[in-house]
Amino acid sequence: MPSRNLYIGVGAVALVFVLLIAGLTAYRVKFKRMERNWITEQQKLQELEQEKVQVETKLAATQQELEATQREAELYQMASEKKDQFLKKTQEKLRELEREKEQVAAQSQQLRESLQKEIEAKEIEIRELRGKLTVNLMDKVLFDSGKAELRKDGKKVLQKVAQFLNQYPERQVRVEGHTDSLPISAALRKRFPSNWELSTARATAAVRYLQDFCGVDPTRLAAVGYAQYHPLDTNDTVEGRARNRRIEIVLLPPEREIRTQDDTVTGP
Repeated sequence: MPSRNLYIGVGAVALVFVLLIAGLTAYRVKFKRMERNWITEQQKLQELEQEKVQVETKLAATQQELEATQREAELYQMASEKKDQFLKKTQEKLRELEREKEQVAAQSQQLRESLQKEIEAKEIEIRELRGKLTVNLMDKVLFDSGKAELRKDGKKVLQKVAQFLNQYPERQVRVEGHTDSLPISAALRKRFPSNWELSTARATAAVRYLQDFCGVDPTRLAAVGYAQYHPLDTNDTVEGRARNRRIEIVLLPPEREIRTQDDTVTGP
């Protein structure tokens, strides 16, 4: 009887041991599975972190592109506004130039009518530039040969020109003296050592007459001598030299920066 109970006890202990071993084995399997799952989750977490970094990098790049696009849009807007302003100013300038062109044409016609006799006699030319009017007076109209004193007929011509100039008191007047290329004769060289002195003396004489006898404001006047260095024609012929010996009276535009390449000559 005692032996049987002993067997039963031993069997029970063995069964418990077997069950314990089985439980431990099952627990180890479960632990391994949990460990693998944890490792897998950690890997997924790392991947998610990497994806997060990539997304944040792309987001930052997109933000930079957006800011760059916004700056470009702002620059384009500014450029567009400046372009519109430039076009507006250009259109205004073109309209202003057109008005000045019409005004100069009207002025030129008025002056032609008052000097028609001299124009027909080939003594005067009227040249038009955009915004500028130039009256070319042949030297024989104003001066005797080799002299810088105004002739009586020349004074009458200057009076007509002055009447025209006084209608535009806001404009400057430049009086230019020009000669041909022939040197000063020995008889005149003491008074006029070169064509520089002769051209300047003649321009000054015209300016003084416009101021003293024609009522032209002296603050508007300037006298310039160019000698033979700004010819209108060749100096190789008598006719060419006659054209080059002249006084030019230039009525400047209100804005001195107005320039043009077109030059229309009225007269023979």
